[in-house]
Amino acid sequence: MRRGKPHPALTEFRIIKEFGWTKTQLDHQPSKFVETCIVILNEMDRQTGEEVQKAKRESRRRVR
Repeated sequence: MRRGKPHPALTEFRIIKEFGWTKTQLDHQPSKFVETCIVILNEMDRQTGEEVQKAKRESRRRVR
């Protein structure tokens, strides 16, 4: 798994996709708000990762 900051174009694409905005709409958002959106997306990713790990652990328990 790669760590570090993703390429800015990838972040921009993801925000546009997740929030249903156009590039122009994103460009008109205040930078502080865009930073908040990135924090939200990162937290959602973290929670999803935790859920996946939990499901893997539970499935291993059932196999034993």
